[in-house]
This record gives sequence, C-alpha cells and structure tokens, in this order.
Amino acid sequence: MREMKIMDITLRDGQQCLWATRMSTEEMTPIARTMDDAGFSVIDLNGGAAIDASVMYLGEDPFERIRMMSRLMPKTPLNFNTRGQSIFRWAQYADDVAEFTLRLLRRNGIRSIMAFDALNDLRNIAFSIKTAKALDMFVIGAVSYTISPVHTDDHFIEKAKGLVALGVDAVEIKDQGGILTPERARQLIPAIRRAVGNKAQLQLHSHCTFGHGIDTYLEAMKLGDDGVDLLHGSSRQLAYGYSLPPHDAILDALAEHGYSTPVSREAIDEMDAYISIVARQTGRPTGKVIPIQPGAIAHQVPGGMLSNLKQQLDDQGQGHRLPEVLDEITRVRADIGYPIIVSPMAQYLATQAVMNVLTGRRYQIVPREIKQYVLGYYGAVPGPIDPKVRELIAGDEEGITVAPGQLLEPMMDRYRRELAPFGSDEELALKIFYSPQDLEKNRVARLEVRHRSPTTDAASFLAQQLLGREKIEICEVTRKSFHFSMNRHADTQLAS
Repeated sequence: MREMKIMDITLRDGQQCLWATRMSTEEMTPIARTMDDAGFSVIDLNGGAAIDASVMYLGEDPFERIRMMSRLMPKTPLNFNTRGQSIFRWAQYADDVAEFTLRLLRRNGIRSIMAFDALNDLRNIAFSIKTAKALDMFVIGAVSYTISPVHTDDHFIEKAKGLVALGVDAVEIKDQGGILTPERARQLIPAIRRAVGNKAQLQLHSHCTFGHGIDTYLEAMKLGDDGVDLLHGSSRQLAYGYSLPPHDAILDALAEHGYSTPVSREAIDEMDAYISIVARQTGRPTGKVIPIQPGAIAHQVPGGMLSNLKQQLDDQGQGHRLPEVLDEITRVRADIGYPIIVSPMAQYLATQAVMNVLTGRRYQIVPREIKQYVLGYYGAVPGPIDPKVRELIAGDEEGITVAPGQLLEPMMDRYRRELAPFGSDEELALKIFYSPQDLEKNRVARLEVRHRSPTTDAASFLAQQLLGREKIEICEVTRKSFHFSMNRHADTQLAS
C-alpha cells in the first residue's frame, strides 16, 4: 500500500486565506500538542504575512510565537515560507541579511523552510537553500504554477530539475492561485515526477479559489507512483474558499484510493472541533465550497487579493470598475512578459492595472516596482516584453542580466551600526524589516495586560471554557491522561 504524507497549513496559509492572518498565538497554543501528535510531516507556521500580522495588528512578538509553538510541538518540524532574496518582505536584501535571518529562525525553532520566487528565478533562492541546508533544515523548493504561453511543461520541468540540483529535500508544485485543473494535473504532475525521480519528495499545494482544489488532489491520487508523495491540507474550518482542501476530505479520498497515511483521524477531528470553537467565539467565517469558475482563470487573481482589490476600488468610489481592472491585469501581464500572479508581482500588476484604468491612459503612470521588474532587478523576465510598452515604462534605460543579489553589497554591518542599540538579534531583525513607528505601536500593544492566560493543550482549553460558564454546575471530562471534574458546590479540581 502506497503511503501519502500530509503537511498542515492551518496555522499559516489557512488562516491567512480566510481570517486575514489574524489568528493569535493565544488561539493557537491550545491545539498545538494535538497537532504535534497528529502525524503531519511538517506544520506550516509562519511567513511574511504572519509576521506582519503579529507586528502590526496583533501586538505580538513574532519570534515568541515561533519559540512557544516549537516548545509545544517538538516532534514535528515547523515551517517558514521565505521569498529568498526578498526573505519575507518585498524589498531585495543582500545575502548576509538572508543568512542572518535564517540562522535566527533556526535558533528560535524553525526546522523547515519553503523557498519560492515570484518569477521562478532560482538564482533568487539558491543562497537561501544553501544556507538552510547548512543549518540542517528541511528544505522545500517551490515551482510556482501559472498559465501563459511561456509557462510550458518544459519550463516547470526545468525549474524542478534546477531545485533538485540545488539540493532541496522536496519539490513543491505551488498552485497559489487555485488554477491547476484536474486535467492539467494529469499531464503536468507525471512530467515533474519524472524530472524529480526519487531524488526529492514531490509535494502538491493547490488552493480551492476557483473550485478545483480537492478534485485536483483526487486526480493526483489516481496517478499512483507517477503522482506526489505529500499533500498540503488544512483543518476543515480553515479550508475551501480561498484556502486549500480539508484534511478530513483528503483522508477519506486516500482510503478510497488505497493509500495509507500516518495522519490520525482522531487528531483531525479534535483540530476541527477546536477551530470551530475559535471561529464561533471570534465571529470569523469558516471555509465554504466554491463552485468551479472557469472564466475567472483568465486573470488568475487569487481570491484574497481579489477581495482587497475590490475594497480599494470601493474606497475610491470605483468599485463598479472591477471587471475593467481584472481585464487590464490580463493585458498588462501579457505586455510585460507574463510574470506569475504571486506576491509581490501580483500586487505590482494590480497597481499598474488600476492606474491604467483610472487615468484612461495606459502606462502614463508607472510604479517604480514595475520599472524595476522590466529592467531585471527582480530576476529574469519570463517572456518577451512588448517593445512599445517597454519604452513607455523604462525608455532606453538598459536592464541587467545578472542575478539581482549579485549587485547588492553586504548590509549587516551597516544595519548593526545604524540600528543600534538593540538588545537581541530578534530586536535587530524587527528593526531591519519594520519602521520605527510600526515597532513603537507594537511595543505599546505588547504592554497591554492580557485578560486570559493562554492554555497549552485542548483539554486545558476545554476546562478553561467550562469554568467560565456559570450555568454549568457539574461536569467531568476524562481523556487519556487528562482528568477534569467540576462541581460548583464543592472544590474545583484540575489535574493532568
């Protein structure tokens, strides 16, 4: 019986897609030990959006989240998503900053990284992969999937082979836009499987944004030895919608297709029950199945970005022009060589499209980032750029052909000098990546008194909830080594 492994994305991508990355560390800790015992190969914990949310919205120390979750989940590697040369922000940083950050993450408890580049330019992630391997981290190299005339099977195969040559432990087919259909998966996955062979694990990460997701996973299961070794999934409450397929549906399908898996159904059920409680208590939405939307694939805009784009247009009284902007995104993408609709290029494309539509004159205003992209400062442009558009964007300015990182001088000595004083490497890292204003707001928010003490397992969380409900007078819960009994007419006892 063939085994299928599973990587959990609930705490990062799942909540990023459906809860705008607002799930706090306090809300994560009660289910951490259950997740550690669940049998996942890796748990995806953190990335740029999660750190942004911790610093700018949640009043948290992002490194404390990593340390706490690492202590609660010692058996399962915790993963961090990095954009290589951009690390987890949007600007480009020198190699010494990437090395400093990876060492810091490793020291705080990260044991796995997923490295990807918005242009599939492997030069931008080669140094991060090499450094992570030297730090004994599990390294996942992603090939971002997209649809365009230049993104052929040969393109994806070449990138997969390149990742294997760089020494990654796993190659991830990253369908961040949810546009990989079952029919396309039937053709592409075996081709990449042959390219990777047994030199690296092959993973599939596919969103449900346009109604595929689980059907694409089912097709991957049918491929057997020509398919993948690991699937990415989420707790049901943070699955579907703009997120990924749910664990319970994956487990059901694996059983039907004759696969075994080390993942525990009991643990999945406990995760689902817990996330349901958090959703109800906070009034947050849970994932809903989205019907297949074939027409939407033309613009390839991910769902989370689509909602933000609509809000921005509404704020300007231009919400009715969203269809025009989506059409213009498709045109701009073709004009400038078919960049992949993934951060940060997705945001740059949308900005250019909005400017083109609202001004009525295409490329009259050009964001600096689009010009930098056209000139090669984000990496190799995937396809040919329309000559007339290139002239409008960059005139006769000459671009670069070397890897962008080669032009960046070391930065860490300057940062240590200019950003002093700092009490720790963690504090220095935050000073590098965030403004003094953002860090001051974060410092003040972290000084606020928390009303509840965080619980560190699901059973203790249940006990805390029961104690807070005055209408419940007598209750007894026994689970494995945990025993809780409550009688409001006698002494309350808690033992584990």
